Amino acid sequence: TFPDNFNVEKYKDKKIMVIGGGPTTNAVKWENLDYDFIFSCNQYYLCNKMLDMNVDVITLINRFFRDDDSTEIDKELRDRLDRDNTFIGIEPYHSQEIYNTTKFQNFLEKYEDRCLFFNTTFQNKSGAAPRLAILAAVLQPKVIYTVGIDGHKGGETLHSFDKNQIGPRDGWHKVYGSNNVVNQHHIDFAEYLYELSKELDIEIYNLGAGHEDNMASVFSEENYPLTDEIKGLLK
Repeated sequence: TFPDNFNVEKYKDKKIMVIGGGPTTNAVKWENLDYDFIFSCNQYYLCNKMLDMNVDVITLINRFFRDDDSTEIDKELRDRLDRDNTFIGIEPYHSQEIYNTTKFQNFLEKYEDRCLFFNTTFQNKSGAAPRLAILAAVLQPKVIYTVGIDGHKGGETLHSFDKNQIGPRDGWHKVYGSNNVVNQHHIDFAEYLYELSKELDIEIYNLGAGHEDNMASVFSEENYPLTDEIKGLLK
């Protein structure tokens, strides 16, 4: 469900940049491209490249609302939400267990008129940014660029948002034992977004294509390759 003040029509036939926290967000110069809106997620407000950029829509997953020693979400995040007047996506499928926490109730009291509640049919362990890209597609833009939706080859690559995080979160390894399953999920997402884009007549571009950690490259370079013009701008 969308709040009354969320203008769906303003995204129609526009260019949306969907930014995840993978290494390609810092590795390529996506900011050189022409786009109308930025969508991002989670700790986007810690990304140096995005500090002075207006972010139109974000999603926050459940870990932001778990009760701890604070009854409010991080002040730096609150300040950024207020500065940009950002709309906030909440996914019931991933967050229903935190609905009764004090932190979420306080958050909702302040931001309810800016919250988008949505679930996507596509679900796997590729992360929040892929689901945000699917939400972006529903808004019927002309173009969707994705960057920072990568996977992880297994080296020492730093996360683009959380500077203390190397590669995927420990939780993925504890559950799946390796990067392999999660990386395959990124390929599955690339295939899903491609089929959705054909159905909705949307141009899609994986701006991280070619980077060693960008697992979707296997599919995107074959099915929706970057143009020479885009490649030139990303360097």
